[in-house]
Amino acid sequence: MKPHETAPLSEKDGIPYGEIYGVLRRAAGQCGPGGQASSRAREEKPPRWDEPAIATMFQRLGTVPRSYTPQRAALRVLLAASEMARANGAPIEEVYETLLAFCNADSPGAVCVEFPRCPQCPISESCRHAARKPTIKELPASERPRERLMAAGPDGMSDVELLAILIGGGSQKESALALAQRLLATFGSLHRLAQAGNRELLAIEGIGPARAAQIRAGLALGRRLAAEPVAPGIPIKGSQQVFGHFHERLKGLKKETFICLLLDTKHSLIREQQVAVGSLNESLVHPREVFQPAIAESAAGVLFVHNHPSGDPTPSAQDRQLTQRLCEAGKLVGIEVLDHIIIGRDAYYSFVEQGEIAR
Repeated sequence: MKPHETAPLSEKDGIPYGEIYGVLRRAAGQCGPGGQASSRAREEKPPRWDEPAIATMFQRLGTVPRSYTPQRAALRVLLAASEMARANGAPIEEVYETLLAFCNADSPGAVCVEFPRCPQCPISESCRHAARKPTIKELPASERPRERLMAAGPDGMSDVELLAILIGGGSQKESALALAQRLLATFGSLHRLAQAGNRELLAIEGIGPARAAQIRAGLALGRRLAAEPVAPGIPIKGSQQVFGHFHERLKGLKKETFICLLLDTKHSLIREQQVAVGSLNESLVHPREVFQPAIAESAAGVLFVHNHPSGDPTPSAQDRQLTQRLCEAGKLVGIEVLDHIIIGRDAYYSFVEQGEIAR
């Protein structure tokens, strides 16, 4: 027999089995050889080293590769348990009982169970499993993104959590949450992630064709939803709401687009009217073209929205002149100009909020 085949298992694996069992025995209050624990163990059935709970514990410890068959795993478990017994002068039956109490879900004080309580584990420093981040399934239900979404809705959830739901699942290396966090860190923002193509996504470790498709489809649906016209009858309550409705729709356009919202006496939307596309000036956005549909719809007020392709929402001198002229025209026809909002890349400018339109 070759020398390495007779060496203790601890030398092969680099795992201090004797020390680990000593810690477990003290934590479990075992009495040592001949004590109550070993007496009870001898009254039980002989140890079963293919016990799934014990095999799982040794998988987490690093003794048993996950690719091993149950029979091969049981042999490795027996070798490790024998070394635990020999190093501590304990009967093998006592070792079995201690291990079973540590990892069998039926044991009151079990720690290394289906969802291991690693913070409470006395041997976590020697365990590979405890050093890794938990999978989503191992998190408490209150912290799992899918359960949180179903229970309370998406408003209180982070971008990382929502993206993790789109990804669907993690791997042995990292959870879906960790992968989502890495994705956002790589691209810098959801907007840049939404613009990524297949090649960029597939270059990220952990993202295959199926996950890339899920991410692109989910973000594309979000963009389409944000780009849908505002539904008639929705109350328009302020500039922040208008920005939320039009930001995704207008921020990426290469040309300025001027839209007029026609509102009733309660400031609910009658409909929206696209007035012009191109560099805004008095000939392109003429008061007649703006107020004609408002008069036809018997609108009580109008609200103007347009974008700046540069991404900077600060109004130009021409924007101010146009706004002043439209406000004067509104007074003449008896239709109030409620606001003029300029949409930028990540911000907006409201003429009302800045005191340039009196309310």
